[in-house]
Amino acid sequence: MKVLITGAAGFIGRYVAAEFSMAGHEVSAFDVARPADSSLTWVRGDFTQLDDIVTATEGMDAVCHVGAIGDVNLAFADPPLAAAVNVTGTANVLEAAIRAGVKRFVYASTWEVYGPPQYQPVDESHPCAPDHPYNITKLSGDLLTQSYREFKGLDTVCLRLGTAYGVGMRDTAVLPAFIRRASQGRPVTLFGSGEQFRQFTHASDIARGFRLAAENEQPEPTYNLVAHEQVSIAQVAEFVGRHIPIEIDRQPPRVGDVSPAVISSAAAEHDLGWHAQVEFAKGAEELLAVYASDRQG
Repeated sequence: MKVLITGAAGFIGRYVAAEFSMAGHEVSAFDVARPADSSLTWVRGDFTQLDDIVTATEGMDAVCHVGAIGDVNLAFADPPLAAAVNVTGTANVLEAAIRAGVKRFVYASTWEVYGPPQYQPVDESHPCAPDHPYNITKLSGDLLTQSYREFKGLDTVCLRLGTAYGVGMRDTAVLPAFIRRASQGRPVTLFGSGEQFRQFTHASDIARGFRLAAENEQPEPTYNLVAHEQVSIAQVAEFVGRHIPIEIDRQPPRVGDVSPAVISSAAAEHDLGWHAQVEFAKGAEELLAVYASDRQG
């Protein structure tokens, strides 16, 4: 397939581009910044500009729309920016895909669209009730994608991703932030009890899910793509503390934090043959090794 990947210079986008390339697909990496992988065909553009993405999508068999404002804190601080990129930008990519006759459109959604769980484990039929600018804008893109499938005939799949981690993730995310602060001899902050958990899902597993969703003949409209393993924030601190001396600073619960929920990926396992392969400890050790190498360098 000829595959266009938006946000291909970003954290998850880099893994998705590498996954499709290794599988023998022809990848075009769409981003405002040049991807680190110089072997990729770079299409410079901004999908908030309709003309840019329309031109880039011509001749493509599939589009993986990974580009977004993915930083929860940035979305909270600047909701208009999050809406412009995650909602209007997604509408632009969908419209470009329709015009180009794209055969498959895969959208990077998030498990956080569900909001506080009404039952667990949360499957794809669970109601969506997000309450944060990031989650709200991602759900808007999710719903737009489904509407293009239902009303405009575009073959789409929404992947509701687990909490992504891996080498190359933002330094402000919890795991690298804990590693960095501990390595600098500064305390790490635990908000509330620290027992709130996440199902951390390695970016390489997420990337494989994108490829499987693009290659599957008749996928469902939505899939949760979330690792089974549940790791609390306190356990993240404990893991870092086993490698680097760590001091804990406990603070009251933080306003706007997303409620934990047990997410089921049974549908993706059944239909796509997907399951997470990287255990949290292994992925976290990769990050520790990178930070240790940086300190030594």
